[in-house]
Amino acid sequence: MGQWGFRLVALLLLLCHRQGAEACGTIGCCFQNPPYPDADSGSASGPRALSCYRLFSSAGYECSWEYEGPAAGVSHFLRCCLQSGRCCYFATGSATKLQFSDQDGISVLHNVTLWVESRAANRTEKSPSVTLNLYSSVKYDPPPGNIKVSKSAGKLRMEWETPARQDGAEVQFRHRTPGSPWKLGDCGRQDDAGFESCLCPLEMDMAQEFQLRRRLGPGVPGGPWSSWSSPVCIPPETPPQAEVRFSVEQLRPDGRRQVTLHEQLPQLELPEGCLGPDPGMEVTYEIHLHMLSCPCKTRAKKTLRLKRKLVLSGAAYDLTIVPQNRFGLGPNQTRHIPACIHSEPGILNISAGANGTTIHWPARAQGMRYCIEWQLQGQEENLAACIVTAPQDPDAAGMATHSWSQESGGLAQKACYRITIFASAHPEKLTSWSTVVSTYHFGGNASEAGSPQHVSVRKLSQDSVSVDWTPSLLSTCPGVLKEYVVYFQEEDSNQASELHVKPTETQVTLQGLRAGTAYKVQVRADTAKWRGAWSQPLHFTIEVQVSELSDLSIFLASLGSFVSILLLGIFGHLSLNRAVRHLCPPLPTPGASTAIKFSGSQGKQVWQWTSPADFPEEVSPHEALMVNISWEKGEGADMGTLGTLKEKMELPLRAPKPAPDTELPLKDRRQMQGCPEAGALRPGWQDGLVEDSLAQVTRPPLLLLGGLRQAPRFGSQGETGTAASSYRED
Repeated sequence: MGQWGFRLVALLLLLCHRQGAEACGTIGCCFQNPPYPDADSGSASGPRALSCYRLFSSAGYECSWEYEGPAAGVSHFLRCCLQSGRCCYFATGSATKLQFSDQDGISVLHNVTLWVESRAANRTEKSPSVTLNLYSSVKYDPPPGNIKVSKSAGKLRMEWETPARQDGAEVQFRHRTPGSPWKLGDCGRQDDAGFESCLCPLEMDMAQEFQLRRRLGPGVPGGPWSSWSSPVCIPPETPPQAEVRFSVEQLRPDGRRQVTLHEQLPQLELPEGCLGPDPGMEVTYEIHLHMLSCPCKTRAKKTLRLKRKLVLSGAAYDLTIVPQNRFGLGPNQTRHIPACIHSEPGILNISAGANGTTIHWPARAQGMRYCIEWQLQGQEENLAACIVTAPQDPDAAGMATHSWSQESGGLAQKACYRITIFASAHPEKLTSWSTVVSTYHFGGNASEAGSPQHVSVRKLSQDSVSVDWTPSLLSTCPGVLKEYVVYFQEEDSNQASELHVKPTETQVTLQGLRAGTAYKVQVRADTAKWRGAWSQPLHFTIEVQVSELSDLSIFLASLGSFVSILLLGIFGHLSLNRAVRHLCPPLPTPGASTAIKFSGSQGKQVWQWTSPADFPEEVSPHEALMVNISWEKGEGADMGTLGTLKEKMELPLRAPKPAPDTELPLKDRRQMQGCPEAGALRPGWQDGLVEDSLAQVTRPPLLLLGGLRQAPRFGSQGETGTAASSYRED
């Protein structure tokens, strides 16, 4: 019996152990030792940030934590120890969150200690433990998803309803921009009942992502925070502008034209949590259409969604592209579409009389309203005058008519008007207008006002002139002036001709005219309907003989005269010099005469002519040699020199005749040639000669006897010798 009893007890214990093991797998907390060694590996990684709390929205409890490190093959165990010292654990596998109730063996009204053990690769990692009262540690719900966002005083205001029975919470937010980390912010304690709010920073030109969380107020320090709310995506305060261009087609026959918009919408950079479709990040673009023409119509502006194509009339418009996001309108950009003006004077019929002005134009469908707009050329569009007619049907000719009195002042000035007529069956609809006619009209009496002024005639040649005039006032009105007509007439014969000139020209050349004939010329400006008034007649005559030299002829004539005078002077000077040489030949000089030249043998002899007896031949007393000394002004001779000369010239009567080849001494030759020796002149010689010139002239001539006659002559200033002009032997 004892052995069988022992075996029965062992079997019961084994069954109880199996039942306990099975109970740890199905019932909450297992009050047994965990199936691994109880040891901490001391690793820096592992579980952390454990938080346990009571769920406010349900009757359960929850614990959550984070795990740092590779999550593959990691098993987590939530450990709990009661005040009695008993401990249990929850096996969560790879999950980092666990929900349980007060029926799972854990006391929720008393303090308990909880921690997490993670088993990975035969090592155990533990988190720091927390001790708390689970019932008192309440976790609030995060803000609901329908958070309202607005802008207040330059900041972002978020507002939401307070979850039921969760008043007095603390709120935090976190936000980030594209490519930046989270930044934490505090919203403070919420005291308002029924709703909660938070002021957050607002970025001017960048998108943001916000998340919010709540927890029980400061009365329970260290209470758990709720989970983060869903992302709240906030666009930049200033929505980005779209690059918009447009192209305008020509006006169609129905009076409408297509405007095509070419927009390039900007791509906004978004944070990670706002990459999906989010209505809060949407930026819409609108078109504010403003019809500038016909300001008297009922409605002038309309807002449209951004379209690629618009069909409008030929009026002037302003297209304003306005971006808009959840914070309102952004900076806009305006594009101006000018009015389409096609000048067709024949379509519009305007008649002015004493009773007023009547205008006719082609009518459109029945029951149409027309807007007639007129303004002076060059005026701003906002100064245009207009009138909207009542609905009318076309007349028998298919024309529509409108008249106004003279007192209204419409089209009364003598000036250029731009007239445009629009038609619409629904004037309140801005895009229903179409253009009927758009042209220019010259108000008042166009025939008189358009008469050309300041007509002038300029001669071109003996048979042609140029006629010029100032442009007519009609030329300022596009399409009104058709042509100029120039009329010229011979006043004697009444022969006349007309020339047609383009409206863009103000000059014409008249050819084939006759000199000495009187002409009359006039100019007028014609429109497509009316013939203009002639200008004042201008009379002119071409002179028969006109002696005009061109500048080149005058220059050549002057140059020829100058050359002729210069050549005449040169020839006269040469002729005068030649005549002077023939009429007044130069007098011979002693230096140039050959009479005083002796042969070399004669120059070496010394002649001693002392008395007439020295001459061997007989000398007739009657043949005396008269020597005249001529004294010119400024000339003179030294008295000593004269004495020596005299002595040398008085030859002895019996002196032999020198041989022809006898050479005179050097001193005598110098005296004979007019070249005195050095020192022959003394200072003041010229002065003495000037003073005694009269006395020297009155001296008697020298008389030399013999058959030799000599006439000495003294040189000019600087010559002191005596030269013999000739020798004659009788």
